[in-house]
Amino acid sequence: MAAPRRVALVTGAGVRVGEAIARHLARHGYTVAAHYHSHRPRGFAAALQADLAEPGGPDALAAAFRARFTRLDLLVNSAAGFEPRSLEETDAAAFDAQLDLNARAPLLLTRALLPLLRRARGSVVNIADVGGGLVAWRGYAAYCAGKAALARLTECLALELAPRVRVNAVAPGTVLWPTSTSVAQRRSLAARIPLGRAGRPLDVAEAVFYLAEAPYLTGVLLPVDGGRRLNGRTGG
Repeated sequence: MAAPRRVALVTGAGVRVGEAIARHLARHGYTVAAHYHSHRPRGFAAALQADLAEPGGPDALAAAFRARFTRLDLLVNSAAGFEPRSLEETDAAAFDAQLDLNARAPLLLTRALLPLLRRARGSVVNIADVGGGLVAWRGYAAYCAGKAALARLTECLALELAPRVRVNAVAPGTVLWPTSTSVAQRRSLAARIPLGRAGRPLDVAEAVFYLAEAPYLTGVLLPVDGGRRLNGRTGG
């Protein structure tokens, strides 16, 4: 009798890095449930809509997942908000919005799906960032605070959920340019990366797959940044 296919839930799978992660996992044998907020993904076992920035969003997503699946081997918390704001522009609502989606949602979703993860002896991979997770960026205080919280949350949950559930994180650097980034800005930023180029969403997807398949790793924050974090702690 063939072993049952492993099941992964990937949040933020409708666009960009989240979509790349979901498709890479599907190519490597996972049945993928793809969460989205606005951009519905195609070609997966399920597409589940939820607003994870809302307090009840993670529980709603978990309920929708449990209605379709009876096992969960891998949870990838990829959904995120990214917004540059100076201190003068950062009010309470802007700060809370970054923390709600970038840190609170992964915590609550992991809690809601913990029985399934424990039953499968599964794992969680959080998508942090070099910014906040490893270094400081000027003009991104709220965003960096959220990603710093996610990095520490990864370590805390790794301790709390061991040995049945492993919890790790990937910290991407520049793997997709914002559409507003000019050619000159791209060249300048790439020149600060020791490997001399920006990364690709696939680089992050491969790192997620590696952590999901590595049975003796937990509490790891894996940089996928071409060495960018080594070139100072203040630039965005």
